Amino acid sequence: MLNPAITGTKREVDARLSYRNQWVGYDGAPKTVGLSLHSRFFNGSMGAGMYVMQDNIGPSKQTNLGASYAYHIRFPDCELSLGAAGNFTKYTLYGNKITLHNTQDPAVDQSIINSAWVGDANAGIYLYNDRFHIGLSAWHLASSKAEFYKKDTTKKGLVPFVPHINFTLGYNFSQNPDYVWESTIHANYVPGVPFMLDYTLRMHFREMFFTGFALRLHDAIALQFGFNFMGCMQVSYSYDVLIGKLRNYSSGSHEIMLVYSYDAFSRNKHRRRDKHFLNQRYGYLF
Repeated sequence: MLNPAITGTKREVDARLSYRNQWVGYDGAPKTVGLSLHSRFFNGSMGAGMYVMQDNIGPSKQTNLGASYAYHIRFPDCELSLGAAGNFTKYTLYGNKITLHNTQDPAVDQSIINSAWVGDANAGIYLYNDRFHIGLSAWHLASSKAEFYKKDTTKKGLVPFVPHINFTLGYNFSQNPDYVWESTIHANYVPGVPFMLDYTLRMHFREMFFTGFALRLHDAIALQFGFNFMGCMQVSYSYDVLIGKLRNYSSGSHEIMLVYSYDAFSRNKHRRRDKHFLNQRYGYLF
């Protein structure tokens, strides 16, 4: 969902379900549910997937359904993935939940619930192996607009979708095979809103569980914990401790994720030691 180039870069089948309850204590605070499924085929040279995501924020709800494709170019010790995605969003406004300073605002009709369908496109690039990854993606490349109240001659509600630029950089390191440290930076740029920067550090122990934290600039510290089981399942939880101006009015944010990631390596201990990259040191990390 973040970068379509990641499609097919995990195991043979990778499915993820997540739920985020943000800024607990606020009426209409954001709640996000996401489900993604992707796989690799043609000996790993291509990947395809689909996802559905729903955002409930105050008087609005966005339900997004998309499909992604990626082409993988193999090098001896890394892989380059080029990805693209198309999606449709059902954007709904609940007029009775909108409070206006100007009751005659010509962009909002408080008497009805109105929806608009919006088509859009995303693209990305991703270079990775088991020790590092670097990625760049862009959302809303179609410059689409959600148009509301089409049948109303007195109201004209337009919501433009502006480009979102995402950058990720990560590195895994270890001096002991039982402990693998995962370090990641994520930056997000959207015109007209504050620049977002996250730094995450996790420690994986024997591929059984991980613990760590994420620091979000001027906003929060997220405490994280995850547990792997059955060789192909993972459950993880994150709690945001707010450090920004919202800390006096909210008890934080909660997020939980369930992952199913499967391939032949999880069934065969001998094959699991096969190397996907020339200088591979670690197994695949979720």
